[in-house]
Amino acid sequence: MSNPTASQPEFEQDHTEGLQLPPWERRERFGFLNGLYLTVKDVLLAPGRFFHRMPSQVGIFKPLMFAVVLGIIGTFIAWLYSLVSASLQMALLGDFSHGQSSMVSFMLFLFSPVLMAVGVFIQAGMIHGVLMLLGGSRLGFEATFRVSAYSEATTVILLLPVCGSWVAMIWSMVILIIGLYNIHETEPWKAVLAVLAPLLLCFMIIGGSVVALLTGMN
Repeated sequence: MSNPTASQPEFEQDHTEGLQLPPWERRERFGFLNGLYLTVKDVLLAPGRFFHRMPSQVGIFKPLMFAVVLGIIGTFIAWLYSLVSASLQMALLGDFSHGQSSMVSFMLFLFSPVLMAVGVFIQAGMIHGVLMLLGGSRLGFEATFRVSAYSEATTVILLLPVCGSWVAMIWSMVILIIGLYNIHETEPWKAVLAVLAPLLLCFMIIGGSVVALLTGMN
């Protein structure tokens, strides 16, 4: 008689008290590329289920490495697009000014591991700070960090020409909100505010700096 669990998908048999590590954190089973692909797919297409079943007290190193790998991929894509754009500008218009932007993109790609690691910590810290103020951080900083790191899955959307960066940014915020809501089991408005408040603060700082600069020039 056949085993009744043999026909079930492999991932359905890994639950421990309802929680399940992402495929990226089980690379010994899925492999590097397949673990990366499956995790990106789950985050993009089923973020609620992904974060609801993700453990939050198993360390931050693997999520950090996920974000770093996606950061390298994203900056590499941006560099390639800048090279193509600069080449077209030079070939069609004889405009060589875009060569500098390609160099900037290359430097961002070169230092992307450090920049991404620092960026994820800063983003997670700001979001978690707001979440704490609102009383919505039920599981602590590590849970917020894991959501922040895995939200970098949206980097692959940069492959879309023209609108890829905008779509990636918007979907990243949506995933952050869904992730915080599911992993901390907090109220939806707290998750929304935790994600949007740091962004609004950054806009206010940039806007204030621009106003101060323009005022000083007059």
